[in-house]
Amino acid sequence: MPMGRRRGRDFHLPQRVYFNRGTLFYVAPSGQWHRLGKEWDRTARNLWLELTTGEAPQGTVAELLDAFLKHSEDLVRAGKRSPRTLDDNEQEVKTLKLVFGRMGYGTVTRRHVAAYLRRRADRDGKLAPIRANREVALLSSAYAWAMGEPGFEVHENPCYGVRRNPESPRTRYLQTVELQRFGRFAPAWLRCYLLLKRLTGLRQGDMLRLGRQNVTDRGLEVATGKTGKVLRFSWTRSLRVVVDAILALPMPARKVKKGQTTAKLLRMYFFTSRYGTRLSAFGFKSAWQRSMNAHEGAGFERFWEHDVRGKTGSDASSVARAQELLGHDSARTTARHYRRAPATVRPLK
Repeated sequence: MPMGRRRGRDFHLPQRVYFNRGTLFYVAPSGQWHRLGKEWDRTARNLWLELTTGEAPQGTVAELLDAFLKHSEDLVRAGKRSPRTLDDNEQEVKTLKLVFGRMGYGTVTRRHVAAYLRRRADRDGKLAPIRANREVALLSSAYAWAMGEPGFEVHENPCYGVRRNPESPRTRYLQTVELQRFGRFAPAWLRCYLLLKRLTGLRQGDMLRLGRQNVTDRGLEVATGKTGKVLRFSWTRSLRVVVDAILALPMPARKVKKGQTTAKLLRMYFFTSRYGTRLSAFGFKSAWQRSMNAHEGAGFERFWEHDVRGKTGSDASSVARAQELLGHDSARTTARHYRRAPATVRPLK
């Protein structure tokens, strides 16, 4: 190209990089043309840097994490990962970026990861070892994924071999009277949610996906999101009463014209937003925190939504029965994490 000629539509590209018939090329000073690809993306930019500097370029950890999140979004759309997991990962990525974001992904070492596990703190400056474990687990997954992806020169995972912070199983056993007291501060739909969760022990993500499609003649059928198992909870009097109460909850009315409304919407999902759509994990969390703050403000102890699942496992007649209810593959997992009630022991005499 003659010196001084204006670049047309290629003005955003580096010098000596041009579009030709829908393909990007780098023209070396020797006149040799090098194909870069169809778009000015990560792969094209990395190849250009390698051709111009002679060194393989390296992206940042932030770029790696963003690419991994995009991959996770594809898995959610394909039904291979739960939206709740993606929501959690997005929050974890924000925290990881504050520490590792600007580092080249090849410069992160085991020492960096170990220091993060030791020093990760919350907003109040209090150490958060369990959150650190979860975030490092995500970072490890991102590196493992990038090893097999074109465009990433990742040859090792800096999280491998780094000992995580010790974790003890949660021992909080939720008393029935605590659930009853909490119900005084919760809306009707949340009280129904708690009753159904106590009967079934379903995870939050599975609870929020429940709808009329799960109600069958033989029981409540649920395809669990985490394991893929299909559980059928056969009808009992208690289960039937709770499901009927949920389906009878009031729904918002749909507006047709200004000042006019039709009949109320048909409840397709058990737990809905104010617009009649399925309640999101974020919407549930907001409602839960409002009720729990009121509960705590009245002088009562806080508990987690997940503790209700723990209560179901604890109140089951045996470990085998709890494993059946909770859909676990391993009885060891059930016994270690979900049998929280004090063991009843007959005295010697």
